[in-house]
Amino acid sequence: MEVTVGGNLSLPIGQTDTIRLSRMIEEGDVLHVIDGRYVISKSDNITEDIDAIDPVIIDDFSPKFELYTRDFQAATTELPQIPGLEMPDIEIAFEANINTAENFNVDTELPTEVKHVRSVRITDNNGDDLHVELSIDISGMPDFLPRIYLSGAELALPELIDFDIEPNGELVREGSSIFISKTIELTNGTGHISVPLTIYGFSNPTVENGHLLITDEIALKGLVYADKQSIGLEDLTNTTVSVQPNLNLSTPQIRIKGVSGTVVPNVDINTSVSLSDLPDFLKEEGTSLEIKDLALNLSVQNPIDAPISASFEISPLDENGQVVNGNVVSLALKVAGGERTTFQIDRNSPLITSGSLTSLLSTIPDQLDIKVTEVKIESETNDQTIELGKGDYNLNIDYDINVPLEFDNLRIFYTDSIDNLRSDLADVSDKIKHLELDVVVDNAIPLGLVLSVKPLDQNGAPITGLTLPEGVEINAAPNSDNAIQSTHVTLNIEEVRENALQELDKLEFKVEGSNQDNHDVTLRPDQFIVVHLSARLPEGAQMDLEDL
Repeated sequence: MEVTVGGNLSLPIGQTDTIRLSRMIEEGDVLHVIDGRYVISKSDNITEDIDAIDPVIIDDFSPKFELYTRDFQAATTELPQIPGLEMPDIEIAFEANINTAENFNVDTELPTEVKHVRSVRITDNNGDDLHVELSIDISGMPDFLPRIYLSGAELALPELIDFDIEPNGELVREGSSIFISKTIELTNGTGHISVPLTIYGFSNPTVENGHLLITDEIALKGLVYADKQSIGLEDLTNTTVSVQPNLNLSTPQIRIKGVSGTVVPNVDINTSVSLSDLPDFLKEEGTSLEIKDLALNLSVQNPIDAPISASFEISPLDENGQVVNGNVVSLALKVAGGERTTFQIDRNSPLITSGSLTSLLSTIPDQLDIKVTEVKIESETNDQTIELGKGDYNLNIDYDINVPLEFDNLRIFYTDSIDNLRSDLADVSDKIKHLELDVVVDNAIPLGLVLSVKPLDQNGAPITGLTLPEGVEINAAPNSDNAIQSTHVTLNIEEVRENALQELDKLEFKVEGSNQDNHDVTLRPDQFIVVHLSARLPEGAQMDLEDL
């Protein structure tokens, strides 16, 4: 009542699901299907204020002129002729030289963020334009003298002072000097005139050890005159004139409003791009990706009129916050003043100063950390300033990361299984020592695959006592739409331990992919792999007819 079955008889025992990449690779926050292909894509915005730089107050701006006395002497000169300056129509009888000079010293500590200074913009302590008045007080003149003339006198300011006047017939500017032609009306031998000007700042001042230093002088040069008609028959020989210049400010203290030069403000600008929703097979240990291209677009709005140099760092971090593979990408960008500048960065961009852009994803990190490590303001003209004390300089950065899943070098892993084999083979498993598996793999993924099989028991534990091939090669599909490559292989499972085949309940398939023979791989969601499986008993099995 027995019959031998087996030989060429095949028993279909199942197939894996159709393992589509759309199942292996699900869309998420950063992974999208664009134009039928997978693309890691993330766009976002970073907006942070640049830390305000402490304002600077200057207390010792105004020089202290001393009262001095000069002698009148009989006139030996004529009135100077200066273009634009109106001279009085007088006949000079006496003149006195009023030359004087006073030191003009400023020593003020600058904020540590200021590294180099081209120019300094100043205001009064209220933040308004600094209006300055040079006053000249005359005294000690005879009571009979009604007036004297300050004609062609020169007020020489330091060349580094940026100032302006309202020119008229009494005041003319030439370079860093103001020429004066004023009539000084006298009452009881005293008189007064003033020269108004507005000081805007200093150009090319000296900066040493973090201090703004100005060491110069303000000088008053020229003559005062008395005319014959005014003195009549009187004689000014042995007569003196007392002169008291003063530089009066609109406020006792002045404020440095802005600096043109090199300024490195404090910044704390960073963001993270989570990659946690990328497919697990891309994160398997041993998976190695050499991305064909990674495009990073950065658009930076510069809130300052001066150009800025910005240093960025992009760090791939694992779940413990450690840098993956030691690869930190550094970028150096220069952003035009007061404008939005867009940078398109690829693997060969000269903006990359260190690190490899495509290697950021050679091992998929848990996140990408994008950080602005330095913002350096570098004025190219004196007008390009950064205001001190201003806290709303807002640096606005748009970023866009695009990584098509196209690889020069790629290794991936995926696992699947066929279950319930124990019930399928229950009638024969106790009667055989050798089982052949006919495997047909339909592959639509353009990767060369290696298929390995692991026998498991009902508890999912590996079975000892069975021998299987370590792995079989599966041909890659052509890298084109709807292309499928079928591969047929035979796997021999032999029992080397008694009753080991009776424990067989599950076959776990591990698929390892590599594009070592094809360096132009694009992954698309419609690509798939299917494993069809049937069993054959090459040596047959003695079956009781009552059991069939």
